[in-house]
Amino acid sequence: MASTTTKPDNGAAAMIFAVFSVVCFVAFLSLRGSDLGKLGSLVGNLGGGPMFGVGIIDSLAGGLAAFLVLLAWFGTGTFISRFIKLPQAEGHSHVLELVRAIAIGAGAWSLVWFFLGLAGQYSRPAAAACVIAGVFMTALGLRRVREARTESRVPESAGLFDKFLLLLIAVPVLLALISAAAPPIAKDTLLYHFSVPKAYIAQGSNAYIQGNIASYLSLGTEMHVVWARLLGSVYSERAGEIAGSVVIWTFFPLLLAAVFGWAREAGISRRYALIAVLMVASIPTAYHVASSGYIDVSLALFVTLAIYSLSRWWRQPSALEAICVAIFLGAALGIKLTTVFVIAAFALIMLLRARNAGDSGKLIASGFGALILAGAIASPWYLRTWAATGSPVFPFYMSIWPGKADGWDVERSNLFQAMNSQYGGADVDKTRYLTAPFLVSVAAQPEEPENYDGVLGVAFLIGLPILLFALWKLDLPLEAKIAAGVAGVMFLFWVFSSAQLRYLLPIAPSLAIAIAAAAAASGRQIRAVAQYALTAAAFFAILTTAAWFCQKAPLRVALGGQERDAYLAAHLDYFPLYDWINKNTPPDSRVWLINMRRDTYNIDRPVFSDYLFEDWTFRKLIWESQDKNELLSKITAMGVRFVLTRHDFLLDPERTTIFDEKRPVSENDAKLRLAKQFLLDKDCVNKVDAKFSLIMVEPHGCGNGSGDAVRSKTSN
Repeated sequence: MASTTTKPDNGAAAMIFAVFSVVCFVAFLSLRGSDLGKLGSLVGNLGGGPMFGVGIIDSLAGGLAAFLVLLAWFGTGTFISRFIKLPQAEGHSHVLELVRAIAIGAGAWSLVWFFLGLAGQYSRPAAAACVIAGVFMTALGLRRVREARTESRVPESAGLFDKFLLLLIAVPVLLALISAAAPPIAKDTLLYHFSVPKAYIAQGSNAYIQGNIASYLSLGTEMHVVWARLLGSVYSERAGEIAGSVVIWTFFPLLLAAVFGWAREAGISRRYALIAVLMVASIPTAYHVASSGYIDVSLALFVTLAIYSLSRWWRQPSALEAICVAIFLGAALGIKLTTVFVIAAFALIMLLRARNAGDSGKLIASGFGALILAGAIASPWYLRTWAATGSPVFPFYMSIWPGKADGWDVERSNLFQAMNSQYGGADVDKTRYLTAPFLVSVAAQPEEPENYDGVLGVAFLIGLPILLFALWKLDLPLEAKIAAGVAGVMFLFWVFSSAQLRYLLPIAPSLAIAIAAAAAASGRQIRAVAQYALTAAAFFAILTTAAWFCQKAPLRVALGGQERDAYLAAHLDYFPLYDWINKNTPPDSRVWLINMRRDTYNIDRPVFSDYLFEDWTFRKLIWESQDKNELLSKITAMGVRFVLTRHDFLLDPERTTIFDEKRPVSENDAKLRLAKQFLLDKDCVNKVDAKFSLIMVEPHGCGNGSGDAVRSKTSN
């Protein structure tokens, strides 16, 4: 290893690094005009009416339900941990031990709720029984809670700057909690993170949901949403909704605690451990995920703990260390199929460890045995899907491993893969593979696939040169090297697959720890610049988070001052139509949603909606029909009573998906006219505006009188 004389401790290096940091700040801020640039005006969104109301009781009840689930995780994880008695590492962190126990419990309860779903036992009594069992085990593990009061066996006093870091860390965590208490408005949450658990509860089981292909996915985190919603709904449905969202938010502070504990156990000082935590906490997309019911933060927790367990296995290979790797990897694989890339990275690290060992065969057996066990832990999800569709990885890669289910086919699977490849923009500009570290840090934007659909911030970009130099010249802790190695391999997988920013979150904690270790190991002047540069980068990212928070303006609805429906109407332009359908149509009225933002959560009627490619069936019927009467008869045969469509781009000749490039212009124009005749026919329309049309489909055609009573109340 290099001696300390190789540390970059001269003023010129520090000055270059400071200038580089300033350039990063300027580049980042120059592209934040749509959110951070409007922060001053966006703050006004937080007002506009009373702040408090009776709805705050729903928030408190939902928060209590989520806390009971957390207690059950801890109690169960503590109980299981008694059978996995690992030796304490030097500088052992009780914070990390506590988080590991909670995560083990969360993984175990996820499987319990999977099997409860198979047994058709999604009910409030089952939820209460599980909480009672978990809290009972919590009472048995109170001794561990008392031990966890001490952060580390090597306590350090917290200076003023350390307290400032803690304050910065608390800001995005608190903002995410408030946002989590607001009604969900994020796309994938409305499509499946919340809509699937809601449907599961309604049917009492985890049977597949017709038309929602996401119900075939592994839904490890969503199992906790089911549990929490059932508990919270004892008080009210709104409390149940809040409980489901808050229980997902819980993974955010748990992840940050894991980063801190691992950094301290790796020998990193309190200050740089806090800087590592701040780097993760300040990622605007981490706030978005934690507050929106998305699952990527929970995935990040399990992946981070798996990498930590891998570093312990590297130091002292044993069956118990391998089991810990398997538990956390298995829990991650039960959340998302992309964990297979993590497993591939682990396999490379394990082979590297075995290459230099005296008994390589034994090490390979131990390491790869852990990977196989991880697959076994997650296997119930994939075996279930395999049995139902013929492919364990359905709905993905159907051209490689065919599967079958209503509403999905090879063509759509391939289109889905092509759609995912658009993230990052490398599909049209290959140079973006090389510039990805810079672009994802500086140019990333939400709702823009070519720009990674999120915001990371420049803290990781600023820390990257320090990390690369330290890996080359300095003696970093083993944990930092393994964390950096896994993060590097995972980044390559990410760049060349679906470069969506939230898919990068699972490696951010490990990379933050490696950067903090590298900064702490550098010379005095570099350390001084690094701590302030990384803190400033995090501060600017937190301001971006604050702007997003103000755009959503969830404070009043979380505190009860704003009604749920009013909040949704302010953020979802189609919600008034959903609300009308819920209140004015017969309960058995089947509604066809076309291009309605994939929201099957807010409508309380039987729904038909194509998964992801939302006008797929409509386009197919248009091309199969000669005129409006034939089209109407086909739709009537589907059992559809109402059709709700976002028509502004569907009927726009410049943007429509109805056109077939292989057909003549005249045929395409005729099919577009047919679509307009059906969707905008004044004799059928209940509601229509520049974006949306709601029509009633009647057995013998539109305008025959049977729907007049409904239309007379609602037509615009």
